[in-house]
Amino acid sequence: MGTMRISKNVYLVGDGGRGLSYDLDCCVYVVDCGGSFVMIDSGVGLGDDLLVGNLREDGIPLEKLRYLFVTHAHSDHACGAKFFQENFQVEVVAPTKEAELLSSGSDVELGLDMTRGPIYPSDFKYRHCKPDRIVEDGEELRVGDKTFKFIQVPGHSPGIVCVFVKNEKTLFSSDVIFHGGTIGLGNWEGCELSEYRKNIGKLAGLGVEQLFPGHFLFVLRGGQKHIDIAINNLKNPWVPPAWLHRHPHL
Repeated sequence: MGTMRISKNVYLVGDGGRGLSYDLDCCVYVVDCGGSFVMIDSGVGLGDDLLVGNLREDGIPLEKLRYLFVTHAHSDHACGAKFFQENFQVEVVAPTKEAELLSSGSDVELGLDMTRGPIYPSDFKYRHCKPDRIVEDGEELRVGDKTFKFIQVPGHSPGIVCVFVKNEKTLFSSDVIFHGGTIGLGNWEGCELSEYRKNIGKLAGLGVEQLFPGHFLFVLRGGQKHIDIAINNLKNPWVPPAWLHRHPHL
C-alpha cells in the first residue's frame, strides 16, 4: 500500500478512513527526527502487518523506530502498541491517567461497553500494554533533532495529550481537535465537556501551522485557526460541534 509523506518530516503510515491501513485505525503518524523515528499512535491492533508493510515500503527502518507516543488509551489509537513494543523494542510513552488505562483499564473505563458492536467488532478484545515511560502534562522529550512537548487536554478522555513539536509549529491533536475546530466529544465514560472547557485554553497562542489530528483532514498551513475555532466554541452556551456525532470513529 505504501505510506504518505505529508510534510518534510511527517509520514502518514496508517489511517482506516483513507484505506491506508485497517478500517478502524486512527491516523498513525511517523516523525523523522533526523535518522531516528517516532510513531504517534498505533492503530487498533487488528492490522499490525499492514502498518509494518507501509513502514517498510516507504523506507522507514523499523530498527530506528525508537518511540511510540500513545496519545490516549482508546482502542483505535492504542491497541497496536503492544505489538510494536514486543516485536520492535519500541519504547511506548503514554500520558498520566491514560497510562493506567492502557495498562489495565476496564471495558467501561475504555468506553468499550458502549462502542463494541456499534463501532468495534462484537468479539473485540482490548490489547493492554504497559508503557515504558509515563509523561506528565507539559513534559518534554528530545529525540534526535526534535523536541516534543506533551500538552494534556482532558475532555475526550481523562488524560489525552496533544503532541507539540517545538520550533516546528506542528501539533498532533489526536482526538482533541479536528479540522474545522470540531471536537471529540462523545457519550462514553471519561469524556467530559467540563474538562474540555477547563483545558482547551492550553492550545491557545501556539502559532500552529501543521495540524495533524487523529482522524479526517490534516492541514499544512494555518492550523491555529482550527484550534481557535474550538477554543471559541467552548466559550458559548451550547454544546460545541463535535465530529463524532456524524462519524463512526472514536
